[in-house]
Order: sequence, then C-alpha cells, then structure tokens
Amino acid sequence: MSREVVVIGAGLHRYGSFPEGSIPAMGTEAVRNALKDANMQWEDVQEAYCGSMGKAVYFPGHQICGAMGRTGVAITNVENASASGSSAFREAYLAIASGSCDVALAMGVDKNALTPTKPGEKADDTPAEGKPLRFSPVMRFAQMAKNHMQTYGTTVDQLAKVSVKSHFNASFNPYAQYQKAVTLEEVHNARMVSDPLTVLHCCPVGDGAAAVILCAKEVARKFTEKACPTVIGSILRSVLPDGDPTFSLTRHTAKLLYEKTGTGPEDLDLIELHDAFTIEEILYLEALGLCAPGEGGRLIDEGVTALTGKHPINSSGGLLSMGHPIGPTGVGQIAEILWQMRRECGRRQVVKKVNLAMAHMVGAGGVCILHLLKK
Repeated sequence: MSREVVVIGAGLHRYGSFPEGSIPAMGTEAVRNALKDANMQWEDVQEAYCGSMGKAVYFPGHQICGAMGRTGVAITNVENASASGSSAFREAYLAIASGSCDVALAMGVDKNALTPTKPGEKADDTPAEGKPLRFSPVMRFAQMAKNHMQTYGTTVDQLAKVSVKSHFNASFNPYAQYQKAVTLEEVHNARMVSDPLTVLHCCPVGDGAAAVILCAKEVARKFTEKACPTVIGSILRSVLPDGDPTFSLTRHTAKLLYEKTGTGPEDLDLIELHDAFTIEEILYLEALGLCAPGEGGRLIDEGVTALTGKHPINSSGGLLSMGHPIGPTGVGQIAEILWQMRRECGRRQVVKKVNLAMAHMVGAGGVCILHLLKK
C-alpha cells in the first residue's frame, strides 16, 4: 500500500536569459529557496531527481547537489523532453509513495537562451524574419490553429486573448521571463512567425531552475505548519495507436487520472498546462474535458480561464510568458500550484479557493504527464 505524499516547499531561479548564469548557481538558488520554504536543511533530503534537456548540460543533478554539499544523497538525472521536470517530480513522488525515502527533491534546470553575438547585444529568443525557424513545432501548431479555426470557427482574437491573459498573469510573477502585460493589438501586430501565430503567440526559450520538496504526509508536520497539498494522482502515458501526441494523448491521460482519483474536470480550481503556443491552451481545455471540442475559444471569451474565472489556467503566466526553459518548466508548475493553494501569490492570486489543481505537460517524442494535487 503506497503512502500519501505531500509537497512541502518550492523555490525558483527566475526564468530568462542569463549568459553568465551557471547550472550550479541557478540550481542551488532554486534548491535553497525550496528548503527555506519547507523549513528544512539540505541534510534532510534523501533522494534527488533533476530534469534537464540542454545539449550542453551534463549530469546537472550531480553538479547542483555537489554544490549544495556532499551528503550521500541519491541523485538521478531525468530527460523526457519538455516533460523532463514533470518526470523528475513523478519519480520523487513514486520514491516516497513506495517507501524508498521520506523526503525527496524534484528539480529542473536548463540553459537554452541564445547567446548575444556582440558585447551589449540582447539575446534574441525568436526566429528572425527570413531565417530558418528555431522550432519546427511552430509550423505544426500553426497548422493546428488553422484547422481548428476552419472546423469550429475559432478566431484569431480568441487565440490572441490567450496571450493577453498569459502576459497579464506573468506581469505579477517575479520569476517570469516576461513581466509586461500586452494588448490584443500588440499580439496581432507582433512579427509573424508562422501564420496565424505571431511571436506573441509563441513561448520563448530561456534559462532557469525550479525545485520542489516532497515528503511523506506523516512527517510533514515535523518541518512546517503551512498547508502541504497531497499528490492524489500522477499519470504518465505515451502516444496511442492513433499517433496523436497532443489532443488525443492528453484526453486519454486525463480520463485515466479522473477515473483513478474519482474526480472530474468540473472539480478543477486551477490548471497549469503546456501552452508553448496559444492554440494549445484551447486544444487542451477541450482534451481535459473542460468543454466540448470546438468550445475552447468560447471559454476564453467568457473569462472562464482568467484569475477570476471558474477554471483559471496558467496563473503563473504559463510557458508563453512565465517561460519554458524546458527542464524546470514542469517543476515550476507544481511550485505555482503550491503557492496558489497557500494564497501566497499576491496580485496574481486566483480569486476562488484552490483546493484541487492539475499540472499538465507534454513532451516531444510523445509523452503526457498529469499530476493532481489536493489541499
């Protein structure tokens, strides 16, 4: 019989472009912040899992843990594309649930921002006009947006409103890569990347780190009196026979999660989901069962996904504005859920009480991970 597992603390290093920032420096900042949040010492951590996908990042978990101090902690590095951090969190959760340890650290770190080519020149995180696209997925999601618009009548305004909401939320997030609100007109008039997606429909690349500490529920009160949400569900699935790595895979994974936990989409008070492109939020609203296929744009129009709405989406700013350093992204989602449940998010605080929240992440190659946390 598995043990109940709670999230007890979280810490981040801001997402963005940090040419001088090293893996150990960013990682240890996030870990120290998480330890402080959990009222723990580094020596309390028994196992550590680190998600990363950077091409020039070697054994990041060992680098970070070594910099924190050699304690003999068990270290495992995890790579699972955009879901690397989510996978690290899942491994930490499973380690505690199985009885392998009482306290585990899940972290993610990466360096993906483009380096300035001249002294003082700002690093660009988007493809320049006329140059090859850095991310081929943008063309695939642009086509998915066109298909959704043609099939269901989804509008460019509805897509752009996803970006406006995202940047608004991130403007109140001190860890976000983008901290400036944008207007609908600015989204429409931004440089076109792949029609109908302008650059403000697309997430940036960047650097950053995130860490969360999990522990067995029965030992949490040894460290803190703060609310510590319980992980009541963790599901990982790969591509189904239909070959769809996005909508169909998310729908299938969500169905399994709802069945396992006895919950439904109507119960969700907050969702942090994968929104590398604006169309994804609309697609995943539908795949998660929050509305029927083709109705995602309507939910955006009606404010259902806003901080004041029934089902707030990406209060952190999401991948679009919080940023997507890859390794830390899924871990950062859990941090946001923890802080929202504790009502520690200041001006981006969700208005309603957050008692049940979902973290959703997909990864290239075809993987979907869903975590469900209950206060």
